[in-house]
Amino acid sequence: MVEQAPEIDGSLNDAAWQKVESTTGFVQNSPRPGSGCSQNTAVRMIYDDAAVYIAAELFENNPDSINNFLTERDNTGNADYFKIVFNNYRDGINGEGFAVTPAGVQIDTKYSTNGESSTWDAVWESATKITENGWVVEMRIPFSALRFPEVKEQVWGINFGRQIRRNREVSWWNFVNPEIDGFFTQAGTLKGIENIKPPTRLFFFPYASGYIEHSSVEEGGVAESFNAGMDVKYGINDAFTLDMTLIPDFGQARFDNRVLNLSPFEVQYNENRQFFTEGVELFNKAGLFYSRRVGGRPINFGEAQQSVSEDEEVVENPNRGQLINATKISGRNKNGLGIGFFNAVENETKAVVENTETGDTRELTTNPLTNYNVLVLDQVIRNNSFVTFTNTNVMRSGSVYDANVSRVDLKLTDKKNNYALEGFGGVSQKFHPDSISLGETYSLGFSKISGNWRFNLSQTVIGKEYDINDLGFQTIRNVNQSYATVSYQKFKPFSIFNNMRHNLSMNYERLLEPSTFFNFAVYSSSFFTLKNFHSFGFNLAWEPIDTYDYFETRTFERAYEFPKNYSMGAFLSSDYSRPFALDAGVDWRVFDEDGRNNFSYYIEPRIRPNDKLFFVIGYSNAKRNNEMGYVNTLSDTIVFGRRNVEIHESFISGSYIFNNKMWLTLDLRHYWSTAVYDQFNNVLDDGTLTPSEFAGFNPDGSSVRDISFNAFNIDLIYKWRFAPGSEISVAWKLAILEEGEPLPLSYYQDVETTLRSPQVNNFSIKVLYFIDYLYLKRGKG
Repeated sequence: MVEQAPEIDGSLNDAAWQKVESTTGFVQNSPRPGSGCSQNTAVRMIYDDAAVYIAAELFENNPDSINNFLTERDNTGNADYFKIVFNNYRDGINGEGFAVTPAGVQIDTKYSTNGESSTWDAVWESATKITENGWVVEMRIPFSALRFPEVKEQVWGINFGRQIRRNREVSWWNFVNPEIDGFFTQAGTLKGIENIKPPTRLFFFPYASGYIEHSSVEEGGVAESFNAGMDVKYGINDAFTLDMTLIPDFGQARFDNRVLNLSPFEVQYNENRQFFTEGVELFNKAGLFYSRRVGGRPINFGEAQQSVSEDEEVVENPNRGQLINATKISGRNKNGLGIGFFNAVENETKAVVENTETGDTRELTTNPLTNYNVLVLDQVIRNNSFVTFTNTNVMRSGSVYDANVSRVDLKLTDKKNNYALEGFGGVSQKFHPDSISLGETYSLGFSKISGNWRFNLSQTVIGKEYDINDLGFQTIRNVNQSYATVSYQKFKPFSIFNNMRHNLSMNYERLLEPSTFFNFAVYSSSFFTLKNFHSFGFNLAWEPIDTYDYFETRTFERAYEFPKNYSMGAFLSSDYSRPFALDAGVDWRVFDEDGRNNFSYYIEPRIRPNDKLFFVIGYSNAKRNNEMGYVNTLSDTIVFGRRNVEIHESFISGSYIFNNKMWLTLDLRHYWSTAVYDQFNNVLDDGTLTPSEFAGFNPDGSSVRDISFNAFNIDLIYKWRFAPGSEISVAWKLAILEEGEPLPLSYYQDVETTLRSPQVNNFSIKVLYFIDYLYLKRGKG
């Protein structure tokens, strides 16, 4: 322990550093596992009663070759970096990581059984300096940013890492062998930190925001709003943290990438609200928590339109619920038990229906007052193994049903971490006013998880009534799935390659009720990285026999006989370290059916004109010719349509980084999809098709089902982190959604037409300030 803490300025002249020996000897993880780092690295570490301090000298033979590019926070981009990772409970699974690039950009990461997540934000200090010998990084990580047991002497798992981006070289102080599964199981050990106590962790994040919105979609002109609220983080003890959001504001969250969905399955969108992306590692383990359900579309949203009479119209029908507050508690104790608890309350949502003759209005409840709960108990056991219990519960006021789901996940590995036995079992319940529906699921798998050769065998059953979609996300049910996968990976350079990976898998699937076969497929993929850091790969798939689709028909009573088919694809990705790089790919699928095929491609140039500006321009096109798909169910008749579907998608994603605390990001996306029908058929009991009398055509010969869907979004956001944990963000958001009959337009004509369509423009400013209780307390002293 030092009495005088060093100043975090990127200079190592402080007295605190002079009596500390450096540790060296970094070993490559890639591209040459086991070889020494090509450049020397020396790390020193000290501590006081408030924080740990790290000083790293990253030597370079040619300092001009340092990749010193600027990026936004939590994004290493194409830059070098230095990293420290902590596994303070030494469970071999969970921990925190802190990284800094030569330009001073901070990246903090949470590690768990779900992998890595950079959505977690901690408040810590760092400074860097480029010297004639390389570059230097100095870090101060307060104990309030770490979790550790309250004991006299700390014994932590720890590792230091370095990336030299121009060589794609990643090295670690304690060798991390890519042939061995497990990252923290290969960490080093830190001893000697004594007599420290977990500090009081109480942080306030008050915010204020203002919005101006102009909509040409409906009458109303300009709307203004002002919001204020606060997030709170409180360390309940050394291991557990309480997070609360009071009067949340998610107005600056990114738009969804909306698509035309013709499939029988719901589209799963990314979560863009920070409260629901940060610190949710425990909740996502079993896949039962799809946070978009909270504050999502009201459960009876569609009933508003269905309930109106001929002389009424719906004048207001909110498509998002109003979140009142949300709370989460998460952490892990010294015995390896992780506990997560999430609760959110959603206000009642109402639609407004107006009588067109009298002007009278009435309200219709589309979503009752709703309470969401998630409880997770995750026990780490020996040999990098764990057992997890997850329960989700949704309670709604009134006569709408409640829902409950429970599941246990288990993973057992051997002492050498070569083999793993994994499985889960779960039940779902829906409590209707006069009945209860019960569903079940279970799975068992055996894998070889380390080495060049690996395999996986698994069996999964999902019951007909199993449904987690009140708070989770699920597509298929009523299935019995058998999977087998074998892979070969070569991590060390050979011939013209740096590494390669091959995978071969097969799946066989049956319905549970009735017990009948419906699918069999074989998949293969290969990936290669050349020594010049260009990558490429290809994939093959084969469905050699006729299969039966019980999902496209929207009923388990009848299936569509799906034709034999095969597909192939390829992609390439050039060296990202160059000012210009390119990603591109193509896929082709051919069916044993006249004129039926799919073809798609994408191309994405990546351009970096200088150290501050970077952007990607992307375009993709997909065509599904003579596709058969569901149209309608009329009495006992299931109608399919033969259609041509085409999808165009283009985007520009870029950033301009003023410095390591200030940046501007742009996300622009245009999506256009059309579906044109030329034939309708009935699905027979044996799965074959016969011509239908479905009245699906207009007098001019066009189909009543033909559709064109356009989505155009712009998210332009400026952020300035003016103090640790505090930021100002200014956002301009534009949204256009247009749906109608297809017009004979080229892609460029469609873009022009879309831009003239009704749109919503939103401009906002938000100020978030970080307040640490300890600083307030010291100030009073």
